Amino acid sequence: MTEDYYKVLGVDKNASQDEIKAKFRELAKKYHPDVNAGSKQAEEKFKEVAEAYEVLSDPQKRQQYDTTGSTTFNDAGGAGGAGFNWNDFSHFDDINDIFNTIFGGGGGFSRGNSGGFGGYDNSPDLDIYVKLNVTLEDAYYGVSKPIKFKRNAMCEACNGTGAENGILVTCPTCHGTGKERLSRGQGFFNFVQVIVCRTCNGRGKIPKTPCKICTGRGYIPKMENISITIPKGVDTNTRLRTQKLGNSFGGMTGDLYAVIYVQPNPNIKRSGDNLYIKEPIDFPTAALGGTVEVVLFKEKFNLNIPAGSQPDDVLKIKGSGMPKLTSHGSGDILIVLKLQVPKHLSSKEKELIEELKGEPAKKSWFHSF
Repeated sequence: MTEDYYKVLGVDKNASQDEIKAKFRELAKKYHPDVNAGSKQAEEKFKEVAEAYEVLSDPQKRQQYDTTGSTTFNDAGGAGGAGFNWNDFSHFDDINDIFNTIFGGGGGFSRGNSGGFGGYDNSPDLDIYVKLNVTLEDAYYGVSKPIKFKRNAMCEACNGTGAENGILVTCPTCHGTGKERLSRGQGFFNFVQVIVCRTCNGRGKIPKTPCKICTGRGYIPKMENISITIPKGVDTNTRLRTQKLGNSFGGMTGDLYAVIYVQPNPNIKRSGDNLYIKEPIDFPTAALGGTVEVVLFKEKFNLNIPAGSQPDDVLKIKGSGMPKLTSHGSGDILIVLKLQVPKHLSSKEKELIEELKGEPAKKSWFHSF
């Protein structure tokens, strides 16, 4: 290949490795044989792009190429003068990631019929996640909530095997591996995609005689209606686990997770285990001090207001906030004082305020409010 590798990728000679990699991803998807079925021109362009990337993505090869213009490299452990090897893509450190991006995951890359790489996890996710809305009051006191959901329950007739008498035989499609290898693409490149076996659903075995109740699946649809106990102190994204109430497959059963969402309360702000409440107080109480009653859900607390309290001062009721979920005790209630100014005054009230306003010693102090 005599073309300028930088021009092939469309990057500057001072391009960073990240820029080179990003450009290769873009061009590899553009000229990919799966996208351009039957196009020899796209296939050749893809080869050029891959060859350019093979050199420029390797710092040592890139330095040699920049210095000498040579495309013949002496790789460690190999014979010199080998040049670019189309049968070996192991030097593409990120090739699997790139082709997973092209295929959307689950694919491998191979030259000719030499096979591919990649894999498939045969273990399905059997857990079920259900969102459960609770109020802040529910989180404070704890509560029991009913939930209704559908799951695939284990067939009791065959104990989840899907087979009459529990007899299973090796799957004829995947020969017990639980995987199928699909050959994709054409021409110079052949792409091998590994998927879960569609005959046995990844189990590697199939019933010799399917169960009459579940028709060989090993599970039956079931609607569940249960109650979940919400402990005190839960917060949004708390996960409550109930074992063996998930989906069943191959004799295994997952778990049910109730994911908690605590709905916002317009009058109470939560910060960890502390609860913030705005408490309106009048001017005489702020100036002279006094006692106010603070209400939190079903609880009532007497709060002492010190004389000379200012707007937005924060007072604490210790140990009466949100119960701690993972330890003993509770957070605090933090009371934010809000000065309440009356909109309508009687003649007597106006007279007293005017009198107070005229007091020289009190004037600056009064206006501070």
